[in-house]
Amino acid sequence: MTALSASVSAVELHNPPFTSERLAYIHYFRAVAILQILILHACRVFMMRGFDEQVPPSNLFLIINDILFHDATMYLALISAIIFSARLSRRPALYFYKQRLWNIGVPYLAMSIFFSTLIFFRSTDVVGIHDFIVFAKTLSYNVLWGEAQNTYWYIPVILMLWVLSPILYKLLGTAARYPMLIAAVVLPLFFSRTGTNITVSMCIFFTGTYIIGLYIGEALEERLGAIARYLPVFGAVAAVTTVLLWFLYTYGIDQWGPTSLRESVHFVQKLSLGAIVLVWLWRSCEGLPVVIARPLDTIASTAFGLYLLHGFIYRRFLKIASAVFTSPDSIWNLIGGGAIIFCLGLLSCLAIIFLSRRLLGKHSRLLIGT
Repeated sequence: MTALSASVSAVELHNPPFTSERLAYIHYFRAVAILQILILHACRVFMMRGFDEQVPPSNLFLIINDILFHDATMYLALISAIIFSARLSRRPALYFYKQRLWNIGVPYLAMSIFFSTLIFFRSTDVVGIHDFIVFAKTLSYNVLWGEAQNTYWYIPVILMLWVLSPILYKLLGTAARYPMLIAAVVLPLFFSRTGTNITVSMCIFFTGTYIIGLYIGEALEERLGAIARYLPVFGAVAAVTTVLLWFLYTYGIDQWGPTSLRESVHFVQKLSLGAIVLVWLWRSCEGLPVVIARPLDTIASTAFGLYLLHGFIYRRFLKIASAVFTSPDSIWNLIGGGAIIFCLGLLSCLAIIFLSRRLLGKHSRLLIGT
C-alpha cells in the first residue's frame, strides 16, 4: 500500500460518508489551515495573557504572527465551499443539512454547553431561580453568537453559510453568476471582518470567500489548472500584500471609516497564499513522504475537535510557558512561550480526541466532531 493510499484509508475511518470521494489535497489543505490557526492562537494567548501586561501592538513578533496567520479561518471557509460544490451539491439538501447538524452543530452545542456551564458556575454562587435564568440567557447568547470560547465565533458564521450553500450554488448557475463573483471579491474589501464579533460586515466578508470556494469547486481540476497558470501572479500579489501589511502594522494604520484596511489586505493576501498552497498540494500530494503525509492526515482528521478544544486547553499551559520564558521584551522568549503552548496544547487536544474516540466510538463525533 502506498503512503497516499494508506493516508486516504486512514481518512476514511474518521470522516463522513462522502470521504470515499475526498480529495487528498483538500484534506491536507485543511491540516495546513488548522495548523496556522493553532499557531496564531498559541502565540497570541502567550503575548496577551502570559505577562502582567499585554505585549504592545507594535511588538515585532506580534506583527509577524498576525501578518502570517491572521484570517487563516478564510481557508476553512474556502475548503467547506469547495467540498460542497465538488461533492455534496449533488446530494439532497436535507441530507447535507442533517450531516452538518450532526457533525458540526451538535458538537458545537455540546461544547458550548460544557464551557458555558463550567465558566458560569465557577464564577457565580448559584443561590436561586434567578441565577438559573441568568445562566439560561448566558447559554443562549453564547450558542447564538459563538461566545462560549473566544474562538467559537466562526462556527455560527459557517453554519449560516452552510444553510445558504444550496441557494448560493444554484445562483452561480444563473445569470447572477458574474455579479456574484465580482461582489465576492469586491465587497469584503469594504465590509471587514469585525474581530470575533458576529456582525453583518463579518458575514459579508466570509460569504465572499465562500462564493469563491463554490466557484472553484464546481469544476475543481479545471479551476486549479487555471490558478496554476497564473501562479506567478498570485505569488507577486502575496508578496506585495505581505509588504503592505508590514507597513500598515508597523505604522499603526488600520481604520478607514468603517473599513479595516488591514482586513482588506489580509483578504487579498490569504486568497493569494491559499491559491499557492492549494495548487502545490494538488501537484505534490501523491509524492508527499510518509513523515509529512501522516501528520497532515492526523491533523486534518481531527481538525474540528482541535478547533473546539484548543482555546481552552491553551490557557492551561500559560503558567508553564510564563515560568520558563519570563521576558516579554525578548522575541526569543515570545517564540519559546508560544511554542510551548502550541506543542503541549496540540498534544493534549489530540490525546483528548483519541481517548474520546476509543471510549465512545462513533458517538464521539457528537462531542468532538468528525
